[in-house]
Amino acid sequence: MSPPPPISAALSPTGVDDAALLSPVLVEANEARLRRQAFGAVLLAAAIIGFSPILVRLSDVGPAAIGFWRMFFSLGPTALWALAERREAKLHARIRAQTAPRLTGRQMLLVAAAGVAFGADLILFHAGLARTSTANGVLIGNLYVIFVFGLGWMCLGERPTRGLLIALGFAMAGAALIVGSSLGGGGRPGSFIGDLLCVGGALAYAFYMLFVRILRLENPGRPALGGGMTALLSSAVGMVMCLAWAIAAGERIMPAGMDGLLAVAGLGAIVHAGGQGLTTFALGRLPAGVISMVMLLQILVGTALAALLFREFPPALVLLGGGLLVAGVVAARPRGR
Repeated sequence: MSPPPPISAALSPTGVDDAALLSPVLVEANEARLRRQAFGAVLLAAAIIGFSPILVRLSDVGPAAIGFWRMFFSLGPTALWALAERREAKLHARIRAQTAPRLTGRQMLLVAAAGVAFGADLILFHAGLARTSTANGVLIGNLYVIFVFGLGWMCLGERPTRGLLIALGFAMAGAALIVGSSLGGGGRPGSFIGDLLCVGGALAYAFYMLFVRILRLENPGRPALGGGMTALLSSAVGMVMCLAWAIAAGERIMPAGMDGLLAVAGLGAIVHAGGQGLTTFALGRLPAGVISMVMLLQILVGTALAALLFREFPPALVLLGGGLLVAGVVAARPRGR
């Protein structure tokens, strides 16, 4: 008969002896597994968020009002996620005879900053999308990848690899061609202003990812904030900001028809709660730069849907860039046994 497990294993929420988990091999294997899970979550998030520009086009309210409804309809799913997360944290704390961590003042400030940054992103991106093509908005809006790499490098010391920097070079070149085409009159009227608004939205979203990454990082003496609570609180702050902006700008707030209501409901319940929720979850396990690189796959989803629904067919250069993006994502995948 084998001896009973040590008491530390019985007290561990995983049922494994905590001393055994200190083995470098086991720790690295577990970290690799978590990174692969996060990578899969980001792939799914990119596919979901790729529907965002299509639903924005189908909505019939103002740019800031779209952001308000998007986050309003996301509160229910994210609240359930945060509640389940809180219950699990209390259970683990009870097993270890500890007190469940509470929200600190620093975390509240970071959550508020994340909500404001995401609200600004939605307002600018939705306003830009109304003035440019769907392909332009999707492609230029994803310039946030460049800003995320820069901010992550400067603020968090998450230095990008050479392969990711090469992929970023292709992204910058493609974005320059798109903006240059709009400036030269190749796009729809006012598309240059729309492109610039999308660039502003990309910068705001980069700050949102930076704030969330800081919240989701766990340091000695400073526990990380759960993904569900981060998504819930930042969405609530962003929702209030978008509503205030929509009222001040005199936008239409209430959808005029059922199609418009379903569009904003889909943005909230599916795109925001699902796509952004998965991204928030992954930010606790992968560097922000790697996640932003994978999220470029939403370009392929958005441009393909725009071609099918609105007959906005991307040029051959965009198709070539799509192949390069896929190659970059494959190169960015986490490794480890």
